[in-house]
Amino acid sequence: MSPTVEGAGKTVAAVNEIIRGALTCDRPDPRFGYVAPYLSQAKAIAWDYVKRYCAPIPGVKFNEAELRADLPNGGRVRLFGADNADALRGLYFDGIILDEFGDMDPKVWTEVIRPALSDRNGWAAFAGTPRGKNTFYDLRQRAKRGSEGRELRTLKASDTGILSEAELADARAGMDDAAYEREYECSFDAAVEGAYYA
Repeated sequence: MSPTVEGAGKTVAAVNEIIRGALTCDRPDPRFGYVAPYLSQAKAIAWDYVKRYCAPIPGVKFNEAELRADLPNGGRVRLFGADNADALRGLYFDGIILDEFGDMDPKVWTEVIRPALSDRNGWAAFAGTPRGKNTFYDLRQRAKRGSEGRELRTLKASDTGILSEAELADARAGMDDAAYEREYECSFDAAVEGAYYA
C-alpha cells in the first residue's frame, strides 16, 4: 500500500502520482485511478489537472465523456466517483488514489476497489480532510503504527509553507477553531459540527 496524505495541495500531488505510475508501470496496459466521493466532484477537482499534466506527453488522447487520459504506452488514467461504486466493478488497477476518503462509504474500498488491486498487486493511497474518528481515521491510525507496509504523511498548512502566515491568520480569524484545526491543521480531534460521540 502507498501513503496516506492529508492536506496541502494533495490533488495536484495525487494526479501527478497516478500519471507517473501509468507512464512507468512495467505491466501491460497499466490502469491508474483517482476516486472522489462524487464523480462530479472528481471532474471539478481533478480533471483539469489530468489534462494539464498529461498534455505535454506526445500521443496522449483524452476522452472527456469517460474522464480518461490514454497514454502512448497503453497506460490509462481515469477519474471515478464513489457515488457509483458499481462503475468500478470488474476493473483492475495498478494504483489508485481515494481522495476525501472519510466522505465515502467504506465498502467502496473493502468490497470494490481492494479486490480490483489484487490481480496486479496494485497500491492504494488515501487522502482527505479529517471529519472526526471515522474509517479514514482508522486507516490513519494503522499507518501511524506502520502496520502492513503503510506510511503516513500529514501536511499541516502551518508546516508546509504553501500558504503565507497572513493567509493562515486571516483564515483562522474567519472560522471557528475546530473548523480551522480540521481544514488547515489536519486535526482528527477537532469537533465536527453536528456530530456527537457516545
